[in-house]
Amino acid sequence: MGWISIEERMPENGERALLYTPFEVFGEDHSCIGDKESIISCKTRLCGKVVPLFTHWMPLPEMPDSRVMTNR
Repeated sequence: MGWISIEERMPENGERALLYTPFEVFGEDHSCIGDKESIISCKTRLCGKVVPLFTHWMPLPEMPDSRVMTNR
């Protein structure tokens, strides 16, 4: 699955997701984990306008099976 524009759709309430920002707020890393509330509440200023900090998101993958780690 690829990146989903926040203009296309948003994560479900309570769904944690990988968030992407085109701005260098995290240095060279342009992503972090957050949720719908993070997308809605995090803003920045661009050319005098307030714009969303995050522009895209993608669902997090399933957690690994913890049994694999314990069977070593």
